[in-house]
Amino acid sequence: MSWLELPSLALLLIGVFCANVGALGLLRFPDVFVRSHAATVSTIGGSVVSIFGLAIAGSQLGAAFPAKAILTALIILFTSPTGTHAILKAAHKSRVPMWPKTFCDLLREEEKDG
Repeated sequence: MSWLELPSLALLLIGVFCANVGALGLLRFPDVFVRSHAATVSTIGGSVVSIFGLAIAGSQLGAAFPAKAILTALIILFTSPTGTHAILKAAHKSRVPMWPKTFCDLLREEEKDG
């Protein structure tokens, strides 16, 4: 076992754990606003961390593979939260019902004030 395999394996296992936690959250959380958190955890934790693990493992294949993997991870890292924000803002604007125990809606309060 080379010294690169251990951190690579650790990152892959962390990615698998985050993906499973995110999938469980999608099943267990009550509304679209809370479920989006689980989806983002699954995307960022599951794919980005795993891609960094693959970049470490693939560093023996040459410089191009890790560079492409890191570029892919950075694209996911920047586009996933942006897309989630746009989807949730549209859901809020469409008055998608919130979980009944939601006690604070700052966006609605801001819309009333402004």
